[in-house]
Amino acid sequence: MNTLLTGLAIGLVAGLAAEAPAQPLDKAGEAAAKKLFDAQTIGVELKLQGEYVGKDGEKQVGIQVVARGDKSFHALVLEGGLSGDGWDGGRYGLLESGPLSDGKVEFRSPGDDGASAVLDENGLTLKRGAQKVLLKRVERKSPTLGKQPPAGAIVLFGGAKPNVDAFEERKDIEGMTAPLMFDGNLMAGAVTKRKFRDYTLHVEFMTGWEPQNIPWRRADAGIYMLSRYEVAIGDSFGFDFDLSGATSPQRPKLLDDKSKAPKFPAAKGNGAPRVCGSVFTYPSKVPNSCLPPLVWQTLDIDFKAPRFDDKGKKTAKAVISVKLNGHQTVDKLEVNGPTPHGFKGPETADGPIWFEAFGRRVLYRNIWLVEQP
Repeated sequence: MNTLLTGLAIGLVAGLAAEAPAQPLDKAGEAAAKKLFDAQTIGVELKLQGEYVGKDGEKQVGIQVVARGDKSFHALVLEGGLSGDGWDGGRYGLLESGPLSDGKVEFRSPGDDGASAVLDENGLTLKRGAQKVLLKRVERKSPTLGKQPPAGAIVLFGGAKPNVDAFEERKDIEGMTAPLMFDGNLMAGAVTKRKFRDYTLHVEFMTGWEPQNIPWRRADAGIYMLSRYEVAIGDSFGFDFDLSGATSPQRPKLLDDKSKAPKFPAAKGNGAPRVCGSVFTYPSKVPNSCLPPLVWQTLDIDFKAPRFDDKGKKTAKAVISVKLNGHQTVDKLEVNGPTPHGFKGPETADGPIWFEAFGRRVLYRNIWLVEQP
């Protein structure tokens, strides 16, 4: 990963004059970005990872297949359908695979309960006892994907000729970062020139391909309201624990869980999970509705800035609501104060929007907001 980030840093960081186009990537930066976002460069693992749906008798079954690096995978078996589309967030099955061989992946249950599966380009065949179920790959889209800005909206990035005019170079936790583009999309690491207060923000994003990072470093990034309150972004697709490794106290039990031994890497702490679409450090109690990497997803955020009296004393906390791919992940959350890693300094009544860099492993498009009175 260090080599990748070094290549990106060499190719990406460049100062921008006002109203200047994004600086092009050099060859090293272009190659590093392609490893994250180019389907042909990634290859067959990307074609197999994803969501599969089928019927076991009259009952719908959904399976999320997740690449784990070295051409191996795990799969979550969700009874009733996929997350946000039939599965109620309750119990589920876990299957783990050996490496891809001859175009085929074979799965077995770590609990040896007799469940197994075979995955190839034709679909996924799930076997439980004498029953076999064929599940076909589906590609879900957010209901707000491609949503166009209404009259009076402020377009930060998008339109027929996307540019980075709305953003500026700014020092953050990685040093100086400048707004940059790859394949016509905005790369993470941009700060708006303009300050905002209360608004509804629409963002479309794509997480990069990092199967080797399990799970707390997969496309880890965030969007910071007023540059201080983070809505987390990351590839939490198909994981029942968070990007920092913490296991949720709301975590349901595995269908094959005959002991308390963890089936995934041990948690780093006892905090609630940081899944995509949550507010960093705050619990997430809803089913994980993150879609796979290299799939365009949406965040629709309602933000109300903190309030201060004439003497500068805070009289009301910042309030955030978030929908990830149309599913409510945060509902009118009062944020006690700035979340970790945002820009330094006291809370303010307004501020810019910061699209955190952290290795530039996320792309953005169609970014606009409507200011609220």
